[in-house]
Amino acid sequence: MIDPITFEVVKHRLWQINDEQGLAIKTISASPIVVEGNDYNVGLFTENAELVTAGIGSLVHVTTMGDAVASVIGGAVEIQAGDAWMLNDPFLGALHQNDVVVASPLMRDGRVFMWIANVLHHPDVGGIDEGSFCINARTLDDDPPRFFMKILDRGELVAESERIFVSNSRLPDAVALDLRAQIGAINVAPARLNDLLDDRGEDIVRDVMHQSIDLAERQVRDFIRDIPDGSWTGEAWMDGVRVGDERICRVALKLTCDGDTLRFDYTGSSDQVDAAVNSTISATVAGSAVPLYSFLCQGDIDWNDGLKRCIDVFAPEGTVVNATYPAPVSISTVGFRWLVTVAATQAVARMFNSTDKHRDRACPSWNSSSNCNNIFAMLPDGRRTGSLLSDHRGSGAAGRSFADGFDHAGTVTSYASSLGNVEGAEWKLPVMYLYRRQLADSAGAGEYRGGVTCEVALTPYGVDELTLKLTNTAGTEQTNAHGIDGGYPGAGSQSFMVRNADIDAHLTQSARLLKQTDLRGDLTWLPSKADEVIRKGDIYGFWAAGGGGFRDPLRRVPAKVAEDVRSGLVSTAEARRSYGVVLDDDGSADEDATQALRDQRRAEKRVNGRKHAAVPGPACTACGATGGVVQSRYPLCHAGPWIARRYNGDGPNFELQETSCSACGALVDVSEVLKKTAETGATQ
Repeated sequence: MIDPITFEVVKHRLWQINDEQGLAIKTISASPIVVEGNDYNVGLFTENAELVTAGIGSLVHVTTMGDAVASVIGGAVEIQAGDAWMLNDPFLGALHQNDVVVASPLMRDGRVFMWIANVLHHPDVGGIDEGSFCINARTLDDDPPRFFMKILDRGELVAESERIFVSNSRLPDAVALDLRAQIGAINVAPARLNDLLDDRGEDIVRDVMHQSIDLAERQVRDFIRDIPDGSWTGEAWMDGVRVGDERICRVALKLTCDGDTLRFDYTGSSDQVDAAVNSTISATVAGSAVPLYSFLCQGDIDWNDGLKRCIDVFAPEGTVVNATYPAPVSISTVGFRWLVTVAATQAVARMFNSTDKHRDRACPSWNSSSNCNNIFAMLPDGRRTGSLLSDHRGSGAAGRSFADGFDHAGTVTSYASSLGNVEGAEWKLPVMYLYRRQLADSAGAGEYRGGVTCEVALTPYGVDELTLKLTNTAGTEQTNAHGIDGGYPGAGSQSFMVRNADIDAHLTQSARLLKQTDLRGDLTWLPSKADEVIRKGDIYGFWAAGGGGFRDPLRRVPAKVAEDVRSGLVSTAEARRSYGVVLDDDGSADEDATQALRDQRRAEKRVNGRKHAAVPGPACTACGATGGVVQSRYPLCHAGPWIARRYNGDGPNFELQETSCSACGALVDVSEVLKKTAETGATQ
């Protein structure tokens, strides 16, 4: 048995060595996706591919890297010291083809002692669409090529493999440098690890690695046992699977706490589609684990395969959450894998919210859609350039039981990612930002509101046109930006184009551009997947989702609403409409008028709800009554002004359902639901 001090010292040495691998990647790479977006990760693994420690990069890779290493172990013909393999096959453990895994064994006395691996998102790896998020793909043949090949042979670069990979990219110099960054990271770790093994001995280091995983498993199981057994649901919808195909597809989840195990059951999810948004089973397991690492483990339990042992994921084969050949999957990570995480985050929040002890961990949504924009252009000197913009990370997170959600919160899958500097984007790409700003009224209303998102508008600069490959997970109609306990959803993730705008007028006028119609051109709201050309004189704009609210917004302290108005986060109109707060001329809340308005609103909910439906329900958390609840349905824009803008706030498929206490009128649930006329047309 290793003493606790030795255990912690050796474990932290492993952490430090792994972190150095990550530093090597960020030092060598010049890609904003890596350096600013942190879309990479690093890991150390046991001889059997179990994850011992991961970096602070993209969280979904924490779960999938081990699957890729296991594929290398199973597929390599011969394994020697200094060898390394690269693979990007989503059916072998990569999230999608852009995510290239490089894995290498650490040999001791001719035997594999452990594995070193990293994964990095490359800006373009081929396929029919720039950026390799293949929004026009119909089969796997349209997707980028899938590789599994040796890249180092006994320490020497396999130039043929590098050439095959690089020559398939539209940005060969960028991917060549990123691949060298991965190889450089692989080369950093062995010397440090061998020093540790020589210093402490193989038996101690091996025991520490396995005990680290065992400890995390025990801690996770202890936590799960502390949650009363039960089941909770989560749901997410996609409103468009590829260019020209706007079918509605569903991710359905039932989460069950069963003793010391959490079971994720995705029965009821839509059949796989002939579009690249499908998720593989490996990606679905990873997406399910994200809210557990984030809100269960937090910083208290190590992020390794100990958690993976504690969850059971069932996803029916042939569905969007467990796609099979020949389904394309190049958009998986921001497609249905993303929505798996959205549904899992909602279900996990409901689980935590069911118990007083863990309610403070409930956060029902966090960047519910990745509004990804691949921008490519041909420069005047004949060079091609392109990259994935980072602005979607400016989205909001949901409110919690004790505080408002974080504004511009990044993504729940990558804590160290950043919102790239505007000047940096303009230096790397031929674009000019007209603005990047907070989007007022984009937070879901609640006693604790969600976080606001940011809106962006840009135009070509120095070139006549830009190629835009828009891969917005979802949000042009329903938002998936869930609130909880009567909190409203946040703004949906949306994009727009203004053709033939007067750019010079925008640049010279002193007045602030307040809304899209101020852009003086032909405004068009775009679907979630779009293949567009942004020409000189056009303006392209977009925003990611806001965060959902926590509890009934009529319970929010009026002074907090007044402060939000002063800060520009909430408009005066929405303060009154969503929060029932009446402001005096000086901007402070009129307490008496506010109370009267709120009483009126609650009475209206009781009356209007009974006209629609009265159903049984649990005891009201606001008044304790057990007389059931009433339900009402409204257009989506009832939740806020930045929802379903493409449909003037009232989409063809979804509407807002409010559930209120029949006794006091307090909101107990707000959900986006299919309209009855759309239920038969949705892909189940």
